[in-house]
Amino acid sequence: MDQQTSERVKSRFLQELKHHLDGWRAKVKKDFGEENFNEELRLLNSDPLYPKFNFATADYVNIRFIGRMSISIGRRLGEIYDKVPRFLVGARFNLAPSVVAPVIDGLELDICLEFARLSEGDRLSVFAELAKIYPYQNFSGYRGLGIEIRYNFNPNDSSRLRKDVVMAENLIEAGLFPIYLIFSSISPRDEAIKRLTQAGWNFVVGHAASSLSANLFGLDLSQILDLPEVSALIKFEIDTMMKELKNSYSFEKFVDGDYIKKNPALYGRY
Repeated sequence: MDQQTSERVKSRFLQELKHHLDGWRAKVKKDFGEENFNEELRLLNSDPLYPKFNFATADYVNIRFIGRMSISIGRRLGEIYDKVPRFLVGARFNLAPSVVAPVIDGLELDICLEFARLSEGDRLSVFAELAKIYPYQNFSGYRGLGIEIRYNFNPNDSSRLRKDVVMAENLIEAGLFPIYLIFSSISPRDEAIKRLTQAGWNFVVGHAASSLSANLFGLDLSQILDLPEVSALIKFEIDTMMKELKNSYSFEKFVDGDYIKKNPALYGRY
């Protein structure tokens, strides 16, 4: 990838990164604030079971908030890794956004790479990379690749799995070889992967996914993350977010053992 394109990719990545870093800090400010804390505690106290199990407490409110924050972090990391590779593919192979990410049967595919749209040199390069992972697969019978990308893969609802099953069926029907890239090596759920593999997906996980992505798309996102200005930005923003979380109204109640005595009305019978 030439220097100009690399700079455009870095700029686009930083744009996405700043958007999500701002989103995380805004979520901490809102979710861990006094108003949201008191409302969450009120809802727990109004539930017929939570108070009986001693879960209508400041401690449990924070556990719920932290769980939601963890989900948000995984989701936003996924969005970064979803969108930037599309830009990479379009830039490297000179493809329009609608060609890179087509809508198939109402579902948007992360990346579509049709072999006929590639130059002969690019096509041979793509086949060479695929052969490293699928040495016995003959790709001459396929029109191209249909790729889904996730940073984390921990589907917690059957609806998401059904959509992935339908997408695999649609890709196979369209003559596209289905590839599912998962960048995180600690999040995949084996039972979900087994179900989607049976549906036709070919999973590539962890470092192998990063390697294939870098070789196919022309740039490894981890290289951008390792740039001093990028890593410094991330460290500053995440450190600040964690400090704001620990200094938040909600978190203060998490470590305040006298809160129940100071606010008995919020705790009802407790």
